[in-house]
Amino acid sequence: MQKLKVGDTVQVTSGAERTQKANRGKILAIDREANRVRVEGLRLIKRHVKKGRDRANPEGGIVETAGTIALASVSLVCPKCDKATRVGVKVDGEKKKRFCKKCEATID
Repeated sequence: MQKLKVGDTVQVTSGAERTQKANRGKILAIDREANRVRVEGLRLIKRHVKKGRDRANPEGGIVETAGTIALASVSLVCPKCDKATRVGVKVDGEKKKRFCKKCEATID
């Protein structure tokens, strides 16, 4: 079972983004092969896009997108205790459930 999923709120625990005021965000995408994660509003990268047929940006210009952060540098924020925590897995019948290691509340 995956301990982090798309849509989870995470906090950056190490690296340059740790010192930023807003070091929390939602996961946009996870790359399991490279062990990297895209977090909303963190590690912003500017791309210079040419004018073309692209429907998202037909005039071209400078586009800001979220870059990737190492998976080991982020930790899940518990919705109940609002702290960055490690994630455990419990077997409940035939289903696996994630839980917070600090307050032991189920996450989903």
